Formats: sequence, structure tokens, C-alpha cells
Amino acid sequence: MSYNYNNMNEENRQDTRYVEIGRVVAPEICALNGILDDISLTGCKIHFPCILDVNLDNEYNLKISLSRSPEDTPLQLLCKPIWVKQGAGDTYIGMQNLYSPDESRLKDFIDFLEQLSTDDLPDIV
Repeated sequence: MSYNYNNMNEENRQDTRYVEIGRVVAPEICALNGILDDISLTGCKIHFPCILDVNLDNEYNLKISLSRSPEDTPLQLLCKPIWVKQGAGDTYIGMQNLYSPDESRLKDFIDFLEQLSTDDLPDIV
């Protein structure tokens, strides 16, 4: 399912994003853990419970613990911020995946989410 959070992100999406909750560890961005809002093969949207100044020119290492992943090991992604929005004391960041040592795990997880979303479709009789 595609996801748009209160029209906050207007970027063009190359891949379907799936709503997924997860914990984001990104000490280069914030000492507090962030929250994953959605994920795709090419990017993700995360937010932190505070106002942050995020440099759009930097690349950041994210460790994402996924709520529905069969593995306990967090996904490791190298990402670059595409947009940053602030509101209600939170900072929302749209990230583009640049490289991932866990690229095959990310693809497997997206395939799993895609299968879940097609399982929700009603059978046509």
C-alpha cells in the first residue's frame, strides 16, 4: 500500500512504499531512537520525537529494527535525506537508500510486505 502522511511528502516515488513500524538507530542524526514510518526498495520515511537540524548533503548510516522481520538483526542502510519536515515537536525525514550491505535482506523483506498486501485483497469469485 502506498502511504502519504498528511501530504507532507510530495516527492516522486519510484517504488511502492509499505507502512511498517520499526526502530531507527542513527546517532549521526539524533541521540534518541527514531521511528520508521514506511519503507520501499529505494527509500524510507522516518521521524524523531524532537526538532532536528538535518543536513541534506550528508549520508547517514541507519540501523532499522523491523517489527515484522523474522530476523532480530537490524537492517543496515546507507541513506541520504531527500526532504525534512518539522511539526508538532517531531522531525520527519524522507530518505533515499544509497547502498545497503543488507540489500538482499531488504529485498526479501519488501517481497514479504508485498505478499502480505496481496493476501489482503479479496478473492474474485
